[in-house]
Amino acid sequence: MAGKVVKVTNKGMISIPAEIRKKYNISDGDYVLVKEEINGEIKIIPIESVESLRKKGLTIEEFRKIFNQSRKEDMELEE
Repeated sequence: MAGKVVKVTNKGMISIPAEIRKKYNISDGDYVLVKEEINGEIKIIPIESVESLRKKGLTIEEFRKIFNQSRKEDMELEE
């Protein structure tokens, strides 16, 4: 997928293009993870709301397990 160029404001904010927000179902008030990669890239990852996860049948404990595993993998990459 081709990237999109966006402008950073004087307060450090960017706007995610509408077609990307629509594709990933990102709405006003949603959260995204901004992640710095070792190679200097910055990734923006949509975070599903707890309500959305509940609708999928994922429990809080299952979510925590997935989250903790992801953090562990990130820490290993940074070493």
